[in-house]
Amino acid sequence: MSDSVQQIKDKLDIIDVISPYVELIKAGKNYKGKSPFTSEKTPSFYVSPDRGMYYCFSTSQGGDMFTFVQAMEGVGFKDALTQLADKAGVELVPEDPKKRSERDRWYAALDAATQFYVAELQTTPPALKYLFDRGVTPVTAAEWQIGYAPGPPTRGWRETKDVLEKQGYKKEELITVGLIKQTDGGKEPFDVFRDRIVFPMSESSGRVVAFSGRILAKDSEAPKYVNSPETPLYKKSELLFGYDKAKTGIRTLGFSLIVEGQFDVVMAHQAGYHNTVAVSGTALTSHHVQLLERLSDKVVLALDADRAGIAAMKKGAELMLGRGMDVKVAPLPEGQDPADIIQNGVAEFKKVVGSSMHVIEFLLLILKQSETDVRALKLKAREEILPFVLLLPNRIDQEHFVTVIADKIGSTAEAIRFELDRLRDERKVSGVATHAAPETNAPVSPDTKDSVGSIQIAYAYLSAMKDLLGDKMSKIITAELEALPVQDLTVDAAELAKLTFTIEEQIVKQPKLTLQEEVVSRLNFLRTKLLQQKLAALRVGLTAAESGGNDIASIMVEIQTIQEQLKVPAKTIDIFV
Repeated sequence: MSDSVQQIKDKLDIIDVISPYVELIKAGKNYKGKSPFTSEKTPSFYVSPDRGMYYCFSTSQGGDMFTFVQAMEGVGFKDALTQLADKAGVELVPEDPKKRSERDRWYAALDAATQFYVAELQTTPPALKYLFDRGVTPVTAAEWQIGYAPGPPTRGWRETKDVLEKQGYKKEELITVGLIKQTDGGKEPFDVFRDRIVFPMSESSGRVVAFSGRILAKDSEAPKYVNSPETPLYKKSELLFGYDKAKTGIRTLGFSLIVEGQFDVVMAHQAGYHNTVAVSGTALTSHHVQLLERLSDKVVLALDADRAGIAAMKKGAELMLGRGMDVKVAPLPEGQDPADIIQNGVAEFKKVVGSSMHVIEFLLLILKQSETDVRALKLKAREEILPFVLLLPNRIDQEHFVTVIADKIGSTAEAIRFELDRLRDERKVSGVATHAAPETNAPVSPDTKDSVGSIQIAYAYLSAMKDLLGDKMSKIITAELEALPVQDLTVDAAELAKLTFTIEEQIVKQPKLTLQEEVVSRLNFLRTKLLQQKLAALRVGLTAAESGGNDIASIMVEIQTIQEQLKVPAKTIDIFV
């Protein structure tokens, strides 16, 4: 796979890949243009043909030609690889023709089932009436290919199976894609979806890979909703319902709207919120978050206000905040979901979305409503709210919520900061990340921050400088970094692209001495912070060892060693002599 990637990069110029999407003009060694990810009047999108990278300063995203295609087309790496391989004329390692033929037939079987269900809907008045009563228009039903799967009490158990077998599809194929299932006792397999309104679920390219069915008969004892089982084509942890239709809307509106059910998605799109998606049969996963993050780092959650909805919201918020995303919650009236609100009036739903609040403010609101005891409220805030503050991408945002939380629970900002510091130390020991790397529009002066994120920035800055400066300085920086415990530090591709373009401008304008001083400052900062981080972890370990009655001598020796290392004089620009 890596050979194919390099072949594509060798044959394609990143300018040729980006030009169809962005009008680029020459700007020194680089090119610039208006961001394709947002509306802007002043160009903030830069491309370096020499390094094969781009960076958009208005949306803080960047990378190479593969990440660009992923962001613009809303596809995964494999699809971007295929597209660029076709453009470059690079032949990817061929797939087993037999497997390709099998998969093509699986997709075809699902398409045939979709058409069958759509046709059945038009001849089933109760199903049409149900959709009408839920507020779904005929145009929307056609656009989403909503259908009806026939079954008892008016039809048989094998309607879909019989129709598709007559079209030439084998029983084994229908089982594989989740349209029929085996029975006990050796009887003929029967339909998975019977007497249900069915929603086709598509992968990002728009191809149907599964279905979700809502029971029609009110007196039925069957489950209200049934989803396709996981198949070679359908992985519920990877699919977002509506994502194939929401990609453009998410970019245009600037945020993703996440709801719970298929009707919620369909009705939200019908109301003009073409940025709406939902998970199906699972909680939000890191793969789901990555899909959304490619298009926008802003999310609004419009989930049910019951206990299950709040639990799902917390889990999703933790994933997204941890990746540096801006997460808000649209507070829904109790007992109502988005589809209900939209049916009563689109204007009312717009008010709900418009009143979205940051997830931390929402969690505080819910906590205050459920906990009337003042002391218990403060203790629960420490356990349930502060961990989310640690996930925020920068200290300025964290400090904002320090004052908000202190005010809401009747505490002091100093007490909140103290508890946050304790949580940070606990998480450093357990290896849990406290927050994502902060976003900046220019390199951050290292002495102005003390977060884990700023350590990542310093490391990314030095990594970028290493590639931009002369050979001698580059070797010195490499040697200095190798002497530090930076094995667990990584450089995000977008962060590296941003710093590279920013630093490149500075190198032209600044004298060599200034650049050397900046590099030394970053190296000293990085060394100090890494030692302080290790010292904090040892102190927490010392407390645990003491309370457990364990030997603390070795920990004390380590602490003393690091304290001595911290007294070592800072490096100077003499390292470049």
